[in-house]
Amino acid sequence: MPNFLPRAEYSEALPGWRLVKRCVAGAREVRKHDIYLPMPDPENKSPENQARYKQYKKRAMFLNITGRTRTGLLGAVFRKTAELELPAGVEYLKENASGDGTSLEQLSKDAVGECLDAGRGGFLVDFPAVEGVSSMADMQGRSALIHHYGAESIIDWDEQVVDGVKRLVYVCLLECVSVFSPDSLERTTTTQYRVLLLVGGRYVQRVYAEDGNTYTEVAPLDKNGRPFDHILFSFYGAQNNDASVDKSPLEDLADVNILHYGNSATVEESGFISSQPTLFITTDISADEFAKVNPNGMHIGSTRGYNLGKSGTATLVQATESQLARTLLKDKEEQMLMIGARIVQKAGGAETAEAVRIRYSSDNSVLGTIAGNVSEALKRAILDAERFMMGEPDEDGTVFWLNQSFFDETMTAQDILAQVQLWQQGIIAKSDLRTNLRQGGVLEADRTDELIDDELAQQLSLIHISEPTRPE
Repeated sequence: MPNFLPRAEYSEALPGWRLVKRCVAGAREVRKHDIYLPMPDPENKSPENQARYKQYKKRAMFLNITGRTRTGLLGAVFRKTAELELPAGVEYLKENASGDGTSLEQLSKDAVGECLDAGRGGFLVDFPAVEGVSSMADMQGRSALIHHYGAESIIDWDEQVVDGVKRLVYVCLLECVSVFSPDSLERTTTTQYRVLLLVGGRYVQRVYAEDGNTYTEVAPLDKNGRPFDHILFSFYGAQNNDASVDKSPLEDLADVNILHYGNSATVEESGFISSQPTLFITTDISADEFAKVNPNGMHIGSTRGYNLGKSGTATLVQATESQLARTLLKDKEEQMLMIGARIVQKAGGAETAEAVRIRYSSDNSVLGTIAGNVSEALKRAILDAERFMMGEPDEDGTVFWLNQSFFDETMTAQDILAQVQLWQQGIIAKSDLRTNLRQGGVLEADRTDELIDDELAQQLSLIHISEPTRPE
């Protein structure tokens, strides 16, 4: 029986992934876990201390800088539509890539978000299995699908050098299967393991039950009935697209965010305690005499007077708030801005656009790498889907590329004129001109050359039709 234990690199990175995901989820999720705000006196198990800790955690403010930064980074990538061009055989992927109505752009958005959170993920290309059917010719009406797997679902993998090239030979995916019963109106959730193998140069897929004792095996074939010579799984990462674990781009920010959360708890606790005044009294009379002349005790804020004896005095003392905790709080906020939260903060009015680009260059280089890696991995998955649906992939006719222009860089009239002159002089091709115009924000990213040529042809035909006939 196989033992599906997570790979060592997976186990080491898992706490960081969960930290980032919990920070992104917000204060409610972070407060569920006491490890992020330890009890001040953990050895004291009394009900009073437990109640005090509950209030201590409730007063702490979690400022979700991590989540806001993630939203800003996603918005920077998807501020423009991805460049997308597919052959007719897989055009359905544009609107329904994974079989549940998820479009290719939404699939890529999930992947970019996962890459920001965990630094890795992957796409599995699969063909819906039909019981009793083994050939592609008998699977009419069904389509190859692309499924996205987050970092926590990819528990084990292996790469080996085959014919001088490092190739993926094993991937183990943890899946959660939920089945709803219309009779009992109950939902049953089970776990299964999907194992992708390269056996003797041939791709094989196995699905093991939770106990690992039983499994089903299929050897997928392409449109022409040939077995695949590679695993139909495409990794993407924050640094590169190999199977190794890349560090989460948001982990450093999440670490500081949690420390800021702890400093906030200290500040709020200090403010709660120091804001409560304490009354100190001195008197020359005994306790029994004091109780006799003040039968109702003493109440702060009361309009009545009190008998403190001949030389008695009363002083209301209120402690000053500690400045150290507030200083630490401000330091954490500045550190978060340095790490990456700057991208969602408005710049000052005196700051030029070029200064902003320079100041954010490190953030954009990471974000640009992520966008490029996800684009490449998803294109490989699309090509594998074409092998299912078309036999031979159309690499030239397949385009998928996420936006990497994270700032408004609209071309000026002079820039456009210069590009046109380069085209007229034969230095660049018309396709290069249009590509530059798309990147400059003059043309929409989803307006392909074919679409523009068709519209221009229609306009010319309309001009010829409407042109009046001149007399001889």
